[in-house]
Amino acid sequence: MGFYIGIIVNIYFFFIIFDKIISVICMQEKKVVLVTGASRGLGSSIVEIFAQHGYNIILNYCTNKEKAIAVKDKMEQKYSVKVHLIQCDVSIEEEVKKMIDESVKVFGTINVLVNNAAISLDSFYREKSKSTFTKTLDVNLIGPFLVSKYASECIAKQENGAIIHIASTNGMGMGHPMSVEYDVSKAGVIALTKDMAIAYAPLIRVNAVSPGWIETDMSLCEDTELEEVFKQEESSKICLQRFGKPEEIAKVVYFLASTDASYINGSVIRVDGGVIC
Repeated sequence: MGFYIGIIVNIYFFFIIFDKIISVICMQEKKVVLVTGASRGLGSSIVEIFAQHGYNIILNYCTNKEKAIAVKDKMEQKYSVKVHLIQCDVSIEEEVKKMIDESVKVFGTINVLVNNAAISLDSFYREKSKSTFTKTLDVNLIGPFLVSKYASECIAKQENGAIIHIASTNGMGMGHPMSVEYDVSKAGVIALTKDMAIAYAPLIRVNAVSPGWIETDMSLCEDTELEEVFKQEESSKICLQRFGKPEEIAKVVYFLASTDASYINGSVIRVDGGVIC
């Protein structure tokens, strides 16, 4: 009797080990994308478009762990992909180094990087300070530089490796004095895109997407009445007469990461519905 029990136990553990081996192999076969600032808004939509296409996800967040967990759970249940959460302030170099090391340890590689993390500290122009200016530049411009720097070594080893920056039409001449720090940071991201596309060629393609007004928390007002007036006023300046949806930007991001964009490098794709003034 003990002999048969031993056989059954051995078979049981064999299948457990076999299942784990298969899971590791399958995980390594999937491509991997790292998305910064991905717990909500545009970031979570970018995560979802890559999950739809079978990518494993490194989901970076800075403060909102609950929302990050919610995005992780949704993606894993809906698309059968692996999502790994990493808390990291992209403006802090040591944290960025640890994030890349952990990403490679978990998945073995990174195929695509999407630099999405950003902040906007709007205020009247005369109330601007050096500290808010510096903080915005640290997250929005220095952050993409640091994450790209430490992820690029791994991405360069992959076929069709890609880095996509999320810029903004604010950095392309659509000025808004109340968000001058944000505007300057996004103009810098566009310059960074151009320079990195040269520096990392031919191993990594580097491009940027510049959204116009998109329906995310960053674009909308806290006051509901003011928000409606604001949306109507700004929509009247757009050919398509509406704000964009996060998933519409995410689709462009995925396109730039895909082999369909294999000959696109150093480009900034403007996605704003056709701003006319």
